[in-house]
Amino acid sequence: MENTAVIRKTGSALKPPAGRRRGTAKPAAERPGGNDGNGFLKHRFRSLWAVSGNREQTEREFYHSLSNLCRFYRIPLPQTGEALYPQNIYAAWQKVEQALKAVDPNLNAMIVKDRGRRAVMATARMFGIGYNLYFIPIRTWWRWSQCAEKQEITALILTVFAYLYQIVGIPCYGDSGSFMYSQYDTLYQWLMEDCDGEESGEEQEWREHQENTLYEASQAGVGLLRLLQDPYWLKQMEVKITAFRHRDEGEAEWEQLGRDFLRLYRDYPRRSLADCTRPDLICPAEEERIRPDMYTGFFWSSNDCFADELDEMLNCYFQEMPMMDEPLCLRFFDTLPVDTVPEFDFEHRLFDLIDRLRDLLNQYDTKE
Repeated sequence: MENTAVIRKTGSALKPPAGRRRGTAKPAAERPGGNDGNGFLKHRFRSLWAVSGNREQTEREFYHSLSNLCRFYRIPLPQTGEALYPQNIYAAWQKVEQALKAVDPNLNAMIVKDRGRRAVMATARMFGIGYNLYFIPIRTWWRWSQCAEKQEITALILTVFAYLYQIVGIPCYGDSGSFMYSQYDTLYQWLMEDCDGEESGEEQEWREHQENTLYEASQAGVGLLRLLQDPYWLKQMEVKITAFRHRDEGEAEWEQLGRDFLRLYRDYPRRSLADCTRPDLICPAEEERIRPDMYTGFFWSSNDCFADELDEMLNCYFQEMPMMDEPLCLRFFDTLPVDTVPEFDFEHRLFDLIDRLRDLLNQYDTKE
């Protein structure tokens, strides 16, 4: 998957100085300790040692789910010999983990214990975001929304935005509680702190340009947020997209993108990014983590005067984080799963569509 561009043009006088040009967060060469392969799986298993209650029920649940798992992945049912409880369960888990790794190195086995399950086998696979950032620039849409001849296409785009905000859970920087809002607020604070009143005419002109950019971005963010929160635009998604008829090749791209988003919404009418992640399973005690609402979001522009500064801020922030909450495919084997939908079908389609949406918006975003 292509790295998602957050910003791609020059900035200027803000601190700290800009470096990288792309919006892909670069992991540090040496990162703090996080989940290493199966660490979180072993952690979840160890809760079994302190289990109280009916031993026979625990073993019955475990071996039933173990049989389903082996049948599903077509691997031999592990034999544990004369091992006693709970070592028999631990030994079986180790053997099935090794067998799964031989089939697929990215597949992990785990033992789940929750309110409804005492000891049930499950498998987990990470999607693998790869520190890509999925931010959607809105400046093109904002300026089109003020042109009478662009009303149909801006309405189509707005319904897509509403779906991403209301259902998928993509945050908007106009929300004062969002991660991207805090980044723009930091840019504003830097701009104010750097004002010494002794600038030349050219420097003063550049500062005024920066202030105007932040003001326009702020007004657009608040205006978009108000629309995104309105249920009307989500209800209008099918109407606006199916009624849209392109007039040229450029509009044909938007029409096809809208139809692809509508198809995703129909297939997964309630699926959000929060549904796809399980921070309770992966190092749940770790508070410093990159959440989906931090690596996705609506922001102002990829080509404004703050592009490089924002890029550098995001890279510096994310490379200090020890954990990233990535989509997780979790299969429970208390019953035999029905394998009808490919793993990560929603995630692959969603992130690909966000990439296409971002690229189209950037294509029409006039560079400064």
